[in-house]
Amino acid sequence: MESQWIRSTTADTFNEDVIEQSMSCPVVVDFWAEWCQPCKQLMPLLEKLAVEFDGRFVLMKINVDEQPQLAGAFGVQSIPFVVAMVDGQPVSQLPGVQPEPQLRQWIESFVPSPAVEAYNAGLAAEGEADINKAEEQFRIAATLEPDAAPFQIALARVLIQLDRDNEGQEIIDQLETRGFLEPEAEALKEQIAMKASVEDSGGIVTARAALEADPANLTLQIHLAEALSTEKRYAEACDILLDIVNKDRSEIRDKAKEAMVVILGAMGPKSRQAADYRRKLTTAFY
Repeated sequence: MESQWIRSTTADTFNEDVIEQSMSCPVVVDFWAEWCQPCKQLMPLLEKLAVEFDGRFVLMKINVDEQPQLAGAFGVQSIPFVVAMVDGQPVSQLPGVQPEPQLRQWIESFVPSPAVEAYNAGLAAEGEADINKAEEQFRIAATLEPDAAPFQIALARVLIQLDRDNEGQEIIDQLETRGFLEPEAEALKEQIAMKASVEDSGGIVTARAALEADPANLTLQIHLAEALSTEKRYAEACDILLDIVNKDRSEIRDKAKEAMVVILGAMGPKSRQAADYRRKLTTAFY
């Protein structure tokens, strides 16, 4: 059967076809031979499901007579021998020839669900700063599996990045009806509260004017940093707070740290800049 999800591999291309590809998509490796009748029963079912799953896994076929070194590397003693590879490692072996329902169940045990795939696509888009695409993918995941808190939290996170705080707050409020919030959801709640507080107090212009009148006031410095962060001027905000953390030893230091933690959360989980400032903050305290 012809399909972009069904291919054959050799010792020369195995690393690229199987190991590297399994880092982004599960690969089902089917060891077979022309003379093997059970192989001829199983392969059409694997091919059918590879087409049906439409890229959620790739079927890679290996003829043991033509590629004995690969069969030896996997310790193949009898065929058909079918193994699933994820992240470069074998994660599951098919227990002999199976009818289609059992075969489907086996594949679904290691292939991500459509919701997980959408969530992963959202994370990738977020890492590339494509927040609109991230919202689209996270919304798909949250719709497919509405009870999965990580999907809801991710959607709330990008909504806040898009300055749609009311929508993000609705998601957080719904999660809170369970009687608790995950740490990231709690951090998002704090981000929304910080942005609301800055807006109520007049934003950057008011914060800067107050600080100019009393430049040594560390509390006013924190207020300016918070105001800067609401306009995504994260580096300026973090530099102000990090300077307080490095120089001050009063209770203001803890307030600066708390504000910086909230701002780092607002920068997103994939932000290299946030990771750099997080290391600096940790070094300053420990």
